[in-house]
Amino acid sequence: MQSILPAANRVRIARRWSLVPSHNALVVGFVIASAFGLGISTRAADPLTIQVVACDAHVQSHKRGVGANKLDEADFRALAPGVSWFYNWGNTTDERSPSGAHMEFIPMVWNDTQGSLDGVDSYLRDADPKPRAILAINEPNLRGQAFIPPQQTADLFRKVQEIGSRYGIPVVGPNMALGSSTGDSITAMDPIQNKSVTYTDMDSFLKAFFFDLQNQPVAGVGVHSYGGIGELKWAVESTHKEFNVPIWVTEYADWNAPDVDAAREYLMQASDYLERTPYVAGYAWFKERSDNPKISLLAQDPGVLSPLGQAYVNMPVHDPSLYYQIPGRLQAASYFDLGDGDIVIANNRILVTATSATTVAQYHIQVDRPGAYNLELCMLGPGRINLAENNQVIGSVTADKNEVQFLTAAVKLPAGPQTLVVRFSAAGQVLSSINFTQAP
Repeated sequence: MQSILPAANRVRIARRWSLVPSHNALVVGFVIASAFGLGISTRAADPLTIQVVACDAHVQSHKRGVGANKLDEADFRALAPGVSWFYNWGNTTDERSPSGAHMEFIPMVWNDTQGSLDGVDSYLRDADPKPRAILAINEPNLRGQAFIPPQQTADLFRKVQEIGSRYGIPVVGPNMALGSSTGDSITAMDPIQNKSVTYTDMDSFLKAFFFDLQNQPVAGVGVHSYGGIGELKWAVESTHKEFNVPIWVTEYADWNAPDVDAAREYLMQASDYLERTPYVAGYAWFKERSDNPKISLLAQDPGVLSPLGQAYVNMPVHDPSLYYQIPGRLQAASYFDLGDGDIVIANNRILVTATSATTVAQYHIQVDRPGAYNLELCMLGPGRINLAENNQVIGSVTADKNEVQFLTAAVKLPAGPQTLVVRFSAAGQVLSSINFTQAP
């Protein structure tokens, strides 16, 4: 449910591919990473564990899910190209994704009732295959939701873990609201402070929960965010730093987005951040269908994606096991790792931008035919661009205009799966795509 905390550090994203670059020289190095470079060998990838796809392929994200009260067969077919799981805040479902459009159902023990415990146990007994996780306890810190104190939350969590252990399924929880007003917050005797506390913030509740759990391991904690991108990043990063557990964002949306365009930009910015953050194990947009077009992934007609749904399904997947087959045009957003960088949204497309002189984007590519290739970069900003293999420069181009340019360099690439490393040297520079063509 919606957090009442104000949005923090809201990020406004450029709506047009007309960003003004830094006037510093730009150096973007392309490195075929090796054991002597970044510790990644061009032959390190195991062909049995990688997935090779076309540069323009739609790929289903293992992380990406949706909170959904109702999905029919057409809805599954619309969402499944990019979304791999769903939950309905309940412990069972009669909805099954059709053949060719698989989406996994993850059950939830919503509150502290025997019916909820018995329901998930019954579902798991017959489920085949078993779900990857059980979600436990929806917003125990918020009135109208589970609304139970930390000690009772810990006791319930143990009961869910006992059920999960019978089937070898980990438990993720509790799933927390970020905060609430005094009147909507749970009050209880705090085991750490030894006094009655009204838990208006998530952090103090979770500290008491983990104290009562007596440091028993958990598979992850769920957080809910309905503010801007600043609030979401703070919630994810501070919770992981404080409790050192995997994070599931089981509800998120920008509740106060002024219009559908702004809501879609938030969805793209937030989803890309969650997809690339390694300690985020799963995330689920709120929700599948609503009277509010600023949160709905589906239109009212079955199987019709809304503008938000189209963006969500088509989001790139930052999976290290995913390799893109060249020749082809690889979007800059198809990285598997982005160090000290970020994205911007322009014309509903995701572009990679350098936030410092040390920004690095890494791409996995599969080269079937070794030899000479032309790499055309669509970029914004002046400066020199170096291309290197095994940390040795093999080609370069120079951008001489302060505008979007298409720059081509000839390189030689070995056969097989490999890592292409893009190094930026000036904050504010932007990469849109890399087009690989085999040279004549």
